[in-house]
Amino acid sequence: MSAKRVSRAPGELSPHQEPTEIRRTFARNLRQAREAAGLSHHALAKAALYDRRLLIDIEDNAANTTLDTIARLAKLLGLAEIDLLLPNMGNGTAKRGSLAPGEPLSKTEPTELRRRFARNLRQAREAAGLPQRVLARAAAISLSGVWHIEVNAPNVTLDTITGLAKQLGCTEIDLLRPKDP
Repeated sequence: MSAKRVSRAPGELSPHQEPTEIRRTFARNLRQAREAAGLSHHALAKAALYDRRLLIDIEDNAANTTLDTIARLAKLLGLAEIDLLLPNMGNGTAKRGSLAPGEPLSKTEPTELRRRFARNLRQAREAAGLPQRVLARAAAISLSGVWHIEVNAPNVTLDTITGLAKQLGCTEIDLLRPKDP
């Protein structure tokens, strides 16, 4: 059986492409931080080892972004990752970080942001009393996918985090924020 086609006006986004609130917040905050640091798209992209079009797509279209991209851009802008995701970042909070070209992030070693997300996800899931299989089914992720996130802290996208947060009844920030000691 084939999927039903839904007709849309030319140029209208698919519901699956509609940027989430956290993606729009990240896009706005990235632009503010980049401009406050006095950087062009080209300068930030070169330092981040990204294509300039990727940064433009993030800022202009709130493109889906991975945790490693957020971590790299925050570091280059002299910010904590969470600062780029909070709705009330404010103007002028960015300072010029080190714009020496970044080193490629390890494909095997997770960043602190990825480890924090994995810990917070597990804690939130356990606090909600949900087995991994229930969360996986509700978030339309494979059981091994949820297990892999909690154990190996892979580089996931903001949309994946949004889907998990929604099923846990919390916000994306709840899953990404450093926990108080």
